[in-house]
Amino acid sequence: MGEANDNGCIQNEQEEPDKQETGFTRTQKLTLLSVSFVSFANFVSFSIMAPFFPVAASNKGASDTVIGLIFGLTALLMFLSSPILGKFLPHIGAKTMYLAGVFICGSCDIIFGFLDRLPDTTQFTAFCFVVRSIEAFGAAAATTASFAIIAQTFPNNLAAVFGFLEIFQGLGFIIGPPLGGYLYSVGGYTLPFVVLGGCAILIALCNILILPPLTDGGKPESGSILQLLRIPSTTVTGACVLASAIALTFMEPTLAKHLQKYNIDETEVGLMFLASAGTYTISSVFWGWITDKKNIPKLLMIFGNIGAAAACLYLGPSPLLTTENTGLWMVILALALLGLSVGCLLVPTFHDMITTAKWYGMPDNYGTYGVVSGVYTSLYALGSFVGPTIGGALDQSYGFGWACTVLAAIYLFAAFVLILFCLWEYQCGKGRRLSPYHEEQMALNGKYSELVSLKTSTLTQLDR
Repeated sequence: MGEANDNGCIQNEQEEPDKQETGFTRTQKLTLLSVSFVSFANFVSFSIMAPFFPVAASNKGASDTVIGLIFGLTALLMFLSSPILGKFLPHIGAKTMYLAGVFICGSCDIIFGFLDRLPDTTQFTAFCFVVRSIEAFGAAAATTASFAIIAQTFPNNLAAVFGFLEIFQGLGFIIGPPLGGYLYSVGGYTLPFVVLGGCAILIALCNILILPPLTDGGKPESGSILQLLRIPSTTVTGACVLASAIALTFMEPTLAKHLQKYNIDETEVGLMFLASAGTYTISSVFWGWITDKKNIPKLLMIFGNIGAAAACLYLGPSPLLTTENTGLWMVILALALLGLSVGCLLVPTFHDMITTAKWYGMPDNYGTYGVVSGVYTSLYALGSFVGPTIGGALDQSYGFGWACTVLAAIYLFAAFVLILFCLWEYQCGKGRRLSPYHEEQMALNGKYSELVSLKTSTLTQLDR
C-alpha cells in the first residue's frame, strides 16, 4: 500500500525492488517512456513542414510575410497560453492536460493536411491561422504538463532526465524536415500531416493505459505566478531560457543565405544545421548529469553564455575579429560550439527554477510545478519567436557578421549579469539552496539543524 512522504508525494512500496535493480521505479520508467515519445512527436510536428509548406503556401497565393507568420504563430501563442495553463494544471490534472494536448495536436495536424484543398487564398490562409492557433494551445498544454510531470516524478534526477528528453526533442527537429520532404514526395501535401497526426493520436490513446495515475496526494491548489516571479533568481534563469531559445532559432532565416558564398548545395546546407543541433542533442544528457551530480546550474549557465558568445563571434565572423574571411571549417566548428554551449546554458535552467522555487518556500506539489513549467515553456516559446525575427532583421539591416556580433554581446552581457548576481545572492545568504538530492543527504547525515538554519535565513531575508 502506498504512503505519503513528508512532501505529500505518493510512494509505492511495491516499486522499491524494481528501483533497487535499475535506479528507477516502474512508474518512473513508464512516465519517462511516455514523455519521451510525445516530446519526439511534438518536435517533429514543429519541423516536418519546413521543406515543402512554404512552396505549397506560395502556390496557393500566400505571401512570404504570411507564411512567416504561420510558422511563428505557434511559438507566440504558446508564450501567451503556457502560464495560464500552468496555473490551472492542478485543477485540470497533469495527465488529463497532457493527453488532451497531445490529442489536440494530432487532430490539428490531420486537419492541416487537407487545407490545400480550399479554393482560394483567403480561406487557405485563414484556416491555416485558425488550425495552427488551436494546435499551439494543445502543444502548450502537452509541454507544460510534461515538464510538471517530470519535476514531480524525478525529484532527484531532474536535470539528467530533462537532458535525456532533449535528445528526443533534438531528434524530432533533425528527423522532421527530411521525413516531411520524403512523405511529401511520395504522397503530396496531405500525407505528412496525416501520418504525423495519426501517430500523435495513437500515442495519446496508448498513454491512457501506459501513463500511470499522476497525483501529489493533496488537495489541488494552483501555484502563484507572482510568488515565483518575485524570486530574484527566477528572472535571471528565465533570461537564460530566453537566450537559449534565441540561439537555437536565430539562424533559421539567415544561415542558408550566409552559406551561399561557399558554393554548397541544399543537402549540405541541411547538414550544416545538424552541426549545432547534433552537438546540442548529444551533449544534453552530459550537462544534465553534471547538474544533478555537482549542483552547479548557475556556473554551467555562465560557461554556456560565454561559449555561445565565442561561437557567434566566429560564426559571423564578427567584423571585430582580425580575420574576416574564414573557411567552411570555421563555420562548422562555430556551429558545433554553439550547440554544445546552448546545451550547457539551457539544460540546467529548469532544474534551477524548480529547486529555487521550493527553496524559497513554494510547496512541493503540482501547483508549483505547474507555474514553473508554464513560465519556462512561455519563455522558451518567446525566444523561439524572437530568434528568427531579430536574426532576419539584423541580417537584412547590418549583415550576418554584425548580427552574430550583436548576439555575442548579448550572451557576454548575460554571463556578466549572472556572475554579479551569484556574488550578490550568495553574499546576502539568499542563494545557499540545495537540490532535493543534497537535502536528502544532509537529512541522512543528521544535519537537520544546519538545513533548517539555511532555509530560515533564506526566507527571512527574502521577506525583508
